[in-house]
Amino acid sequence: MKKKELLEYQEKYGNVPKDFFHRFSYIINELKISLKDIEKLKKSIKKLRNAEWREFNFVIYFYPKATPRARLGNRKVFYVKNAGSNNKAFKEFIESLDQEIGIVTTPCKLFIDLYVPIPPQMSKLEKLLAELRLLYPVSKPDWDNAGKTYSDMIQKHLLLEDSLVIDGRVRKFFSFKPRIEIKLKYMEKYDCKFNKKRIEKWKFYEELKEKIEEKDSIL
Repeated sequence: MKKKELLEYQEKYGNVPKDFFHRFSYIINELKISLKDIEKLKKSIKKLRNAEWREFNFVIYFYPKATPRARLGNRKVFYVKNAGSNNKAFKEFIESLDQEIGIVTTPCKLFIDLYVPIPPQMSKLEKLLAELRLLYPVSKPDWDNAGKTYSDMIQKHLLLEDSLVIDGRVRKFFSFKPRIEIKLKYMEKYDCKFNKKRIEKWKFYEELKEKIEEKDSIL
């Protein structure tokens, strides 16, 4: 971070308490929250905690891979090798399903489990332990690059944009059956009107509107 940025941060947020309870009291005072507002807050918390989530799971039976980091091309344009082919392959997969899958536009959670091949050099015991997920791969693909690879892959076909992912996890395991298991959990409705309006203004939302199911917001 630059010194200027640190000074700007301190000037803007330096007075905000670090401790949660002190910070919440500070916010109540700053926003001039009334007892009526507190009652509304309680009802809103209950609604959000009872929010319904849907889930979509699928398995890709192929070697887990990560696309290389973005590179600067000859025309000074950033590109990612193989990103286009991954996206195209996933489009074909979605279109081949019996059920019609809409595009997720609400806050979601993305969980990716990578199962890499068990090395032939392992002992019999090690191979059994590896299949039981008790031994772990300390090799490529890197978890961060793999997460980016598969979140990019599903964009515009299952997920509108990966900025919708509010929680995510990438895990690596061994298996005699290499594969990628992906779970996408998403909110049935938008959490609030602010986010609903913001998302509906996105470029991709307008482009893919015919594939998107309109949703209400909880608040």
